[in-house]
Amino acid sequence: MAPKKERTVYFFEPILLDQDDNVQTIEAGFWDWVHARVARLPDVHRRAEIFGRRHVGTARREVSPALDFIYIGRLRPGADWPDVSDEAGEIGSLASTGFAGSLLEPAYLLGVGGTNYVAMMRSSAGPTTTSVVRWLNQACGFNEQQNRLELRPYVRRDQLERLSRAQQASKIHLKIDPGVMSDANPHDELGQALKTAQSAGAGGASVELMISFGNARPTDGAGEDLIAGVRELLASRNAVPFKKASATVMVENEGGELTRDKIDFALDRVTVRQQIGTTEDEEPTPPVVLSAMAQAIDTFRQQL
Repeated sequence: MAPKKERTVYFFEPILLDQDDNVQTIEAGFWDWVHARVARLPDVHRRAEIFGRRHVGTARREVSPALDFIYIGRLRPGADWPDVSDEAGEIGSLASTGFAGSLLEPAYLLGVGGTNYVAMMRSSAGPTTTSVVRWLNQACGFNEQQNRLELRPYVRRDQLERLSRAQQASKIHLKIDPGVMSDANPHDELGQALKTAQSAGAGGASVELMISFGNARPTDGAGEDLIAGVRELLASRNAVPFKKASATVMVENEGGELTRDKIDFALDRVTVRQQIGTTEDEEPTPPVVLSAMAQAIDTFRQQL
């Protein structure tokens, strides 16, 4: 039996920020509004070049299951097209078959009914979260000089509260999947180190990073710099989707002493691994993808 294909479904909360980074109120039914707006846009306003790659999006409606969703495709340049094999086993280029269209790596956005949360599933080379956010800002008409939309990963709130109380970090352990840092533009040293390491593998390598002071207590400056980097990566509006992410932080107890607290963010950032179709080779058509996402949303609701 062919193996089953699983993908990760990520969950986000839309945040609207003004030019001073103050959070603005977003009314209920936000994703219904986005779908209706995108559906009215002319083709030219649904296309964008993001980080040098062309992206195109659309508002779509599926009959079975009956769901409205946003589709954003990242166009693959001809140089990246795969080869194909015919029934006789002859190998040739995709263009040699007469195909003259465009190849798209997709991301699906499906609102979580009754909330403003959104589920996102993407192909392995589909649009990154950063690219999706940039496309949404353009399509929704947000002006970054006045206000801008961000997608913040849904996490269990107590983890971020514990991180906000921490004064220092004595150990961090991070791991990212291939391609995660391709479109990222980190300002902190940790993020830059991850991006540099991944670029050494042309973006196709996973990267694992550990920094530890061992049993020693870090100096104030070193521990504070490390916790600042952790906050930038894990709690900012541009938070990176990590495969693994944990930190041992120093928190002041009721007696005024610094004690260690280990926080595992990867476990507490809510994602769902979902089977897509019945076999690895089944075509991921919209009904197949949306059915899987609907199942993932049911799992997500249990954690709200």
